[in-house]
Amino acid sequence: MINDKGNLQAKAKKILGALGGIENIVDGSIDNCATRLRIQVKDKGVVDKKLLRRQGALGFICLPENQIQVVFFDVHKLADELRKQAKC
Repeated sequence: MINDKGNLQAKAKKILGALGGIENIVDGSIDNCATRLRIQVKDKGVVDKKLLRRQGALGFICLPENQIQVVFFDVHKLADELRKQAKC
């Protein structure tokens, strides 16, 4: 269930929290492709996948060097808002 449908700022804030907070995101590492949010985190152990799913995440890919890819619909607007809030 997407709790913040229509409220992109609130959704982005919850996603940042689920990723372990802004302090867990490597500076300048928020990126996206057509369907995936691509982020490098400092500690993958604090990422809350259940909370990400509640915010609309459809899947996850964990890669080396703490790279995480999260599949979302309309990822472009979401990535822009995450970068804005994280100031990346």
